Amino acid sequence: MVFRVSHPKIELELQLYEIKKLHIHEEIITESAEKLIKTFKDDGYAKHPILVDKETLVVLDGTHRIWAFKHAGYKLIPVCFMDYKNSNIIVKSWFRTITKRQETSKNVIIDIKDLGYTLRETSKDELQTRIDKNKCTICIITLKKCYIVFGTSRRIKETYEDIKQLEKNLESIGYKIGYETRDDAIRKVKAGKILAAITTPRIRKQEIVDIALAGEVFVHKATRHVIPARPLFVNVPFKWMNLEPKEANNRLVRYLSERKLKLLPTGQTLDRRYEEELYIFE
Repeated sequence: MVFRVSHPKIELELQLYEIKKLHIHEEIITESAEKLIKTFKDDGYAKHPILVDKETLVVLDGTHRIWAFKHAGYKLIPVCFMDYKNSNIIVKSWFRTITKRQETSKNVIIDIKDLGYTLRETSKDELQTRIDKNKCTICIITLKKCYIVFGTSRRIKETYEDIKQLEKNLESIGYKIGYETRDDAIRKVKAGKILAAITTPRIRKQEIVDIALAGEVFVHKATRHVIPARPLFVNVPFKWMNLEPKEANNRLVRYLSERKLKLLPTGQTLDRRYEEELYIFE
């Protein structure tokens, strides 16, 4: 049994599903996942479903929750199934932001060069063209100038590995790396709130599916899925997560059917800021 939610742009199916059958596409940061286990104990229920492609069982959003559920001893996890081929599901990326963690002796561009990277200054127009055409190139955006980082790979997975290595190298000399949407990162650069931003290419849906089904993963914070409407606060009791799937889903459907479903517009800030419309179970 499944609980269905029909939106004009997408069909959503809520279900408690077996964790062992799902395929992740991003690496897990153990420290982040371990914090979730403590949250589970404090809450007593699972707040939000993870997002999964119904056809391939590839996890679009919720990698850390899968790890946490598994290591907490649960067999099932709340899932929102959807058709990944739906053109209204968009894959975006996370830009990396660079700020000072401690005093550094030089500016960030000089430090990146000292780390062994070759930079070529580029115009904002060329940079925008590369972003728009989704070139697999790493670029650095500062308040006054933009740079292309040479010596990087051309395959999308390898490019992200290079970005991860650049992050580690910068952290090793005293910089702090953050993650922001493209617009937020560029806005913070222009406002002088961060030293620079590292651009990231968008990964195509088929590339995500291929990597996941091959048993591989992209680096952490490689993808950012935006869907027309996202269900939140299903608040499923953890004691249901080790029931037989049929019994667990019978309970889920009855439970959700008794609750009021409210649709909120985009731009809401709840536990974080959401770009999508939200279906809230009350």
